[in-house]
Amino acid sequence: MNRTQFWKIGVLCIASAFCNVVVCCFNGSVLKAPLYMDTIFNVAMCFCAGLFPGLITGMLLSPIMYFLVCRYFIGLSIELDIITNVWVICVFVEVLLVYIFHTRMKNRESVFLEKPSMQSFIGVASRLASRLASQLMVLVVLDCLLISISGGIIDFVLTVLQTPRASFPEDSFKLGLFRNNVPLLPAAILSRIPINIVDRFIAIFGGYGVSLLFRKWLAVERSV
Repeated sequence: MNRTQFWKIGVLCIASAFCNVVVCCFNGSVLKAPLYMDTIFNVAMCFCAGLFPGLITGMLLSPIMYFLVCRYFIGLSIELDIITNVWVICVFVEVLLVYIFHTRMKNRESVFLEKPSMQSFIGVASRLASRLASQLMVLVVLDCLLISISGGIIDFVLTVLQTPRASFPEDSFKLGLFRNNVPLLPAAILSRIPINIVDRFIAIFGGYGVSLLFRKWLAVERSV
């Protein structure tokens, strides 16, 4: 990596953290879809530049961006925003999973990276429809399970400790499980799965698509 690429990756990390907040807030305030929509660009940076840029974007820069937005635009309390940062554990799990899984996909991406024409993009899209898509779907399922488990455990701990928490999309599913006498921990995990299977699909496929654009801008001559 030369100096130009280093600074480009730094710019992308900052821009990705900002885009995470924009997409999440747009979903929450405009679309109002019962999704999280907060890690697409973490995934993109991990696909694009590797483990550490993904972690920096998701675990350092995104919490800073969320703090500024929540504190000065949404008006959440500092205490609630600090507690919310515990969810970066889920970010770590997701970025690590994407990084490990991506090593199996590297040899199928060189066409788009080497020949940035529309025909080559269509060629990659056709390959995604068969080979890459099947691998990405496996990643979606694994990501959904791991994020649901890790998020459910965090939610369980916060509930037991009676810490203040914001409302989340899975709350309505959790309430239905409680009414059927499902214990707290299983309910916290199971209530996330219907949301995460859609949310992780968007994060993985959307993040992968964004990463292709990022990598062309970086002009990294390697199969990453």
